[in-house]
Amino acid sequence: MKTTPELLAPAGNIEAAITAFENGADAVYAGLGKFNARERTQNFTFDDYGKLMAYANKHGKKVYLTFNTLVKENELQEALSTLYRVTRLQPDAIITQDIGVVRMLREYFPHIPVHASTQMGIHNSPGVAMAKELGIERVILERQVTMEELHLIRDHSDLELEVFIHGALCCSLSGVCLFSSWMGGHSGNRGKCKQPCRRRYYSKEGNGFFFSTQDLYMLEDIPKLKEAGVHSLKIEGRLRKSDYVASTVKAYRMMLDAEEHEIKAKLPEAKAILSGALGRKWSSGFYDKEKYGDIIESERLGVSGKQCGHVISTKSNGFMMQASQPVKMGDKIRVQPKSGMEGPAITVTKITKNDQPATRIGNREAGFIHCDKEIPADGIVYLAGYSVKEYGRLIEQLPTLENNLSLKVDVSAKSLKVWVSDHPHMPVWEIDIDLPPAENRAIEADTFVKEFKKAITPTLGIKRVDVIINGEYFASQRDIRKLRQAFTEWLEKVYTPVPVPDLEIPIPAVAKNKIINTLALRDKNIRQHYRIARHSELKAGEEYILPLFCPEDELDKLRSSINVAYFEGLRHFRVTSLYQFELLKEFTDIEINTGLPLPVTNRLVIETLKEWGVNRAQLWVELEKEILMRLVEQKPDDVEVYVYGRLPILETRAILPIEGKITDGRGAGFIIEKGNTLTSLYPEKVFKLPIEELPPVSTFSDLTHAEPDEEAVSTFNYEREMA
Repeated sequence: MKTTPELLAPAGNIEAAITAFENGADAVYAGLGKFNARERTQNFTFDDYGKLMAYANKHGKKVYLTFNTLVKENELQEALSTLYRVTRLQPDAIITQDIGVVRMLREYFPHIPVHASTQMGIHNSPGVAMAKELGIERVILERQVTMEELHLIRDHSDLELEVFIHGALCCSLSGVCLFSSWMGGHSGNRGKCKQPCRRRYYSKEGNGFFFSTQDLYMLEDIPKLKEAGVHSLKIEGRLRKSDYVASTVKAYRMMLDAEEHEIKAKLPEAKAILSGALGRKWSSGFYDKEKYGDIIESERLGVSGKQCGHVISTKSNGFMMQASQPVKMGDKIRVQPKSGMEGPAITVTKITKNDQPATRIGNREAGFIHCDKEIPADGIVYLAGYSVKEYGRLIEQLPTLENNLSLKVDVSAKSLKVWVSDHPHMPVWEIDIDLPPAENRAIEADTFVKEFKKAITPTLGIKRVDVIINGEYFASQRDIRKLRQAFTEWLEKVYTPVPVPDLEIPIPAVAKNKIINTLALRDKNIRQHYRIARHSELKAGEEYILPLFCPEDELDKLRSSINVAYFEGLRHFRVTSLYQFELLKEFTDIEINTGLPLPVTNRLVIETLKEWGVNRAQLWVELEKEILMRLVEQKPDDVEVYVYGRLPILETRAILPIEGKITDGRGAGFIIEKGNTLTSLYPEKVFKLPIEELPPVSTFSDLTHAEPDEEAVSTFNYEREMA
């Protein structure tokens, strides 16, 4: 019998988190101000996180921390300090992308479960197997996995699987997109995406929003996901407000709890509730391969919300709008320029009509919205949210926890002992008692659990209580409460947190091995589009560049391809995705190097890859000069630098409505190239690093989509900081 999956909701702030729980979410995922993939939202302070954990403790809910961006070498100690502080609150799991962060978590915080972010790009069972080897307990699958592939992955994997069921979709495969970063240094892999996919682009065939996806909608497919054995169903939307969270959670909760015979009757009501979420047009996303041509909605602005009017004129203190739908005080609106560039979001707090105060602008009326933001003169106004029930008073009354503890309680006739089980240096609290044998009903462990979960102070919370009763005894509720009160007084006096650990500062190494300059040629590369390599062309000294993406039902072909290459004498393989390590395990006499788009941004990643048998780890192409040089200095024999090539800045399974050359509104050129499995986007400019500035280090030049010595070049983020 299949169990009901967890319903996991987004929380951009504590108000949204409480809204999610109050409307039926089992768990929420939320991030702090840094190191999370939605840094553009409000996010949580540590105080807010402490309050949220207090709520979760009391109501039996779960909270997952999103720590799912790439971490640069110079940020490792800050990342460790941040994790130290937040793990004292014992989140139910930490969601992460960076292999180095996984290593950090397993070494310093082994009691905290780790979930693999969708940013890891895991899309098949070998990828899930590698996640398990890393000590990960749950994999959030790549969003471009089909329903059929999901079932196959479940059949071959025993880890928990999590999938998205609603909300905005990225056009690109997760964790490999360089689009936003290329256009200004704002990396989507660092939570800074400027959403270039929502902008207008131009081609000879016309203009349009060629990468703008519809929203994912799976309300009618909940039974299929239950049948697939998925552990958690995830709603996207940490950039959205409480009204969106309330509507989506309520609708999906209704369908999750519906019995099989109730589904048809309840679906209309659930859809009506969901329509209040004010998203984009709904689609089945990437779950149905037959509908990949419908994912992109290229003819309209990819704005979340319902169009409700347009800008007539602007002033320094606001703008005049012509309404096509009513707009009232408290509504949340977005004013979107026709270019598709990101427009300002506004909560309506003041309206005037004919210079008189008003509470609403009716349909077909004109009114002035007061605000202090710059409004685009050609703006289209979208209703993005409604006012909903507020939980400000409830939030104010929550304690601000700084630590969450787990207790182990041991009860016998003559003594009661309590351990703080996640704090090995804390003394055991012990008290003499005298419990009589039970004449009728013996005291149960759950009674002690409920009472000792109340052993909280203004800053200390109790996450979990495990109780062992050695015998059958009687104890009154009053007696147990007194014991708990005595323990709480002791705990408040003696508890001190474990000090934050320090990472070792590495000593620069001296290069000992020879430098290898690798050249990738078009006929030898199968990274961008999955196909079987023509191994008769691969010589023993050449590399097999493994494909970034391999669907579950294509794995046997890839395994066969690797075996053929090996038995023909090939001993050099380049890994571009986590899953490939699992496929290469059986070969003990091969050389493995890594390459784009497997991200390497800090030494902890390099150390993990070396343990997996990697010879040279290619440093991440988004890195700026300072970080690149630092890693080369620390690991001169273990790294390689990508120095020349036309970078794939977006990879997708979606069928785009255009191919060939396109330009953006500022004249920057790009090339769309369609392959058998993936469509890729390349910039017109070639990435080129100033080799003369690099210290002695192995290099990688890629001529698979570039000619030697092209004139239009870019150093990408090398001379600017990757945000």
